[in-house]
Amino acid sequence: MEQTILAPDKEWLTYIAKMWLLGSQISEDITGQKMDGSMQDLERLQTIIDSTQIPVTSTQELQSLGIVFGKVFVNETPDYDWWVIEDEYGKDACVRYKETTLLIFPQTMLSKRIEDGEHVDVPDFFQVLKQDLERVKNENYANA
Repeated sequence: MEQTILAPDKEWLTYIAKMWLLGSQISEDITGQKMDGSMQDLERLQTIIDSTQIPVTSTQELQSLGIVFGKVFVNETPDYDWWVIEDEYGKDACVRYKETTLLIFPQTMLSKRIEDGEHVDVPDFFQVLKQDLERVKNENYANA
């Protein structure tokens, strides 16, 4: 099956919202602060990850942190938005640059690293990701 990029329907928008709410609830439980979609969420994410209160086996909770990360990215980076990708493995939420094939998958960006035992510096990871995507965008999608 070929990869297809779709606009998120009501079901996917609800899923993304519910995952973001889960991440916000985790933040409130651990940091005493709710997520708000701002750059401050990156520090909240760092506090949550550093607390090690979410077991590496809690995939849904870890992926909700990725959705929070993605919301900050969409809010802070022009021309990116939520989309859904469908391929032979099923459907997954992604963030897409304009209507190009430049995609990121924030839902699993943090969880996979945490599950692999990597230390994640969330603010640094965010900045490096933005810089890398800016370079790729300029090299490959300058006319988008």
